[in-house]
Amino acid sequence: MSRLSVLVDATALGGPSASSGIRMMTQGLLGGLVAEGSFDITAIVTPGVHLPSGVKRREVHRVAPKGRAELAEHALRLPLELCRTATDVFHEISFHAPWRVNRPYVQTLFDVIPLVLDDPDLAVLRRRWRRFAPRYRRADAVIAISRSAADDGIRLLGLDPARIEIAHLGVGPDFHPGPTMADVPYLLVVSDFSRRKGFAEAFEVVARLAELGYPHRLKVAGQVDPWARGDLDSTIAATRRPDLIKHVGFVDDLPALVRSASLFLSTSRYEGFGLPSLEAMASGVPVVAFANSAVTEVVADGGSLVPDGDVGAMTDAADRLLGSPAAWDEVRAAGLARAAQFTWAAAAKVHAEVFSSVCAR
Repeated sequence: MSRLSVLVDATALGGPSASSGIRMMTQGLLGGLVAEGSFDITAIVTPGVHLPSGVKRREVHRVAPKGRAELAEHALRLPLELCRTATDVFHEISFHAPWRVNRPYVQTLFDVIPLVLDDPDLAVLRRRWRRFAPRYRRADAVIAISRSAADDGIRLLGLDPARIEIAHLGVGPDFHPGPTMADVPYLLVVSDFSRRKGFAEAFEVVARLAELGYPHRLKVAGQVDPWARGDLDSTIAATRRPDLIKHVGFVDDLPALVRSASLFLSTSRYEGFGLPSLEAMASGVPVVAFANSAVTEVVADGGSLVPDGDVGAMTDAADRLLGSPAAWDEVRAAGLARAAQFTWAAAAKVHAEVFSSVCAR
């Protein structure tokens, strides 16, 4: 009997999503599925994208300029690509649910942030999600990256709980403990910039720590969209200690930057998963995080969770860890143990079971 075949939309490995968490999931999951070994995997990719050994490629060409136009062209042309590639199952990893699928179809659910937060900057995405909701409901199965995301999908998209499975993300092997090389000690935030990411709160934490006598700076890694650059600059300028803040943008060697941090701060007010916190724990860096959404689910007892939005509580937690080597070591060990529970092998196993299930139907 021949093995079942799966077609995966892996265009997130190139184009506008190439530096995002979607890319990290696509990369990790493809490798996990190859190692799991139950399926023949074919990936839809744009030219020049590297794929794990064992994954077949279905190369597509796009003519629209990179950015939203490229995403729109891909969404429009995807059903045609499906007609040209015969497999048993189709898996859409990006949040752009296809408008037509001609075979059993599995959809990843990352989050429904525009439907949760009343943020004017998310108005366009909010309208898009209302268009996507019926498509998600038509999927044979939805795989959410957290219990929190699944619950929001049921509540806000009307998803059938019987068709949702949870597959937590894994953490890549590049994120591991190692020697630090920081001349000046620093705290770290890894995030793109938006209102919900809590940059102002992180800036205030480092200012308060300076008042307590700590020499630490704050580094912020992550891309900033051109339209958001002015907001970021004004947020830095408005903080009490802009001299303590360095926005480093996109970093080629992110694991090294994470490993050398004294603490990792998660000040986001909502996450579908919170992969940077997991990567910090896997790197042996203690995490101090606001307790909300999937952050609580992922960090759990592997870090220091404080009440959502409470800058004073976050400062106190950071002070406790920076001021006590024993407390720092304790949270570091807890984070390493927690991160070890998140593997791409486990995620691939859930996906494989779901693929088999939708084919059996």
